[in-house]
Amino acid sequence: MSGETDPSGAATPPNGDGCWGAGERRAHDPEKPVVLVAAVALIDADGRVLLARRPEGKTMAGLWEFPGGKVQPGEIPEQALIRELAEELAVDTRESCLAPLAFASHAYQDFHLLMPLFACRVWHGQPRPLEGQELAWVRAPRLWDYPMPPADRPLIALLQEWL
Repeated sequence: MSGETDPSGAATPPNGDGCWGAGERRAHDPEKPVVLVAAVALIDADGRVLLARRPEGKTMAGLWEFPGGKVQPGEIPEQALIRELAEELAVDTRESCLAPLAFASHAYQDFHLLMPLFACRVWHGQPRPLEGQELAWVRAPRLWDYPMPPADRPLIALLQEWL
C-alpha cells in the first residue's frame, strides 16, 4: 500500500508496513572499500544451476556460490566473467551470452560488495574445478539447501522466479 501524499506530492511513509518498517538507511562507511565482483548462474539444458564451493584457505571456505570473481581495473563485469570462467572452470563464453539478471549489495565487515549476477545458458567446454573448488549442478528449488555467503542468498529467490 502506498502512503499519503503531502502538498508537494511526495509520498509519506505508511504506518508500520512497507519498506519504512525494514529499518533505517545506513550511510556507507567511507573507510570501507566498495568491491565489484561479477557472478554468473550457468544454467544447463536441464535447468540446473552450477554452484562452486569455496576451497579451504579462502575467505568463507566451504560456502557455495555462483561462479565469478573480482572485476579488475579496466574491465567491465562481462569481461571479468569471461576471464574468471576460463581461469576457474575451463569454460569459454562470450559477452553476448551473458544476460544481466540481478545484483546484490551487501556490507561485510571490511568492505561493501556490489555483485551483478548474470545468467548464461551458452558456453563451450565442460566445467571443471581448476582451483580446488567443488562443483554441483543444482535444481532451482534446492538452491536454499546450500550454505552461501550472505550476499548470494538474496539472489536465490530472484533466480528461482526467473527460471
